[in-house]
Amino acid sequence: MITDLHIKGFKSIVDKSVSLNKLTLLTGLNSSGKSSVIQALRILDHQARGLESPLLEGHGSVEELQNIFVKEPFSLTADYIMEGVGKSVRFTPNCSKEMSAGFPEIVYVSAARFGPRTSIPIFQDNHIGENGENVLKVIDEYQDVVLPDSLRHPKSEGDSLYFNLRGWLSSISPGVKFNHELQRKTDSSFATFNGHRSTNVGFGLSYILPVIAALLIGSVNPGSVVVIENPEAHLHPKGQTELAFLACLVADSGCQVIIETHSDHFFDGVRVFTKRHPYFSDHVAIHWLELNSDGSTQISSPLLKPDGKLTFWPKGLFDQFETNAEELL
Repeated sequence: MITDLHIKGFKSIVDKSVSLNKLTLLTGLNSSGKSSVIQALRILDHQARGLESPLLEGHGSVEELQNIFVKEPFSLTADYIMEGVGKSVRFTPNCSKEMSAGFPEIVYVSAARFGPRTSIPIFQDNHIGENGENVLKVIDEYQDVVLPDSLRHPKSEGDSLYFNLRGWLSSISPGVKFNHELQRKTDSSFATFNGHRSTNVGFGLSYILPVIAALLIGSVNPGSVVVIENPEAHLHPKGQTELAFLACLVADSGCQVIIETHSDHFFDGVRVFTKRHPYFSDHVAIHWLELNSDGSTQISSPLLKPDGKLTFWPKGLFDQFETNAEELL
């Protein structure tokens, strides 16, 4: 489990430490630094695996990533626990490429994941892919794995990952029946929902499939960290809340989950789950990010109490409903 992330001189972050828990929620206004936290984690993941270039493709050079207020090269450090022993991995632009034993595998699903497609390719590795591009192949690989009892959906037809993935999909979109098929001779795959190709159903089902798959697969790989951007995209408020319950259950099963979200329904789903299970408050970290007047990221981190309330409520944190309501009254 990754316990802390220290970021210095990276993008809009001058010098901040971010504590991570079994479930960590990153939220805030657009371009406030949430994605920078996730990008820092992904760079450290690349560093820990000894990649020749840990920087992320398409995100720019070292010079582009350097904070303008910090003179020395940016540095990223993650503290993690392996078999009860504290360890760390560090990256600076000039550091040597050394592998860090035991750093958790990061399963990342981006906000730019694929929408509905008539078919998607099959890749030979067992990673879902940041855009969900290999999701059907990975579902096929894991479909017969038995899930922990706590993650078994009431409407599931059995105890396997595949049956429960179908159950959670039906909970988020009632009545939907998911099926998939791999065509290995052409290295392609396709999904159907209620017998219809994905391009003939709503965007939400295609967007949510890699999210649910990543969470469920993470639950049977406790050493992993599932990182998801905007899991709520294209989902109805009820579906967003149900998805929050699933994220909480997966985090409670032993897989670390980090979520970047703009959804008050997802956020409140975590609060409701915690009120139902008060012990879970000790396993949640909440970080509200915003920019100050000079464009630097500031972080407020209220604690979640066992009754689902916060120790304090930062201005701007999912308060737009009340702001709008006051205007309408």
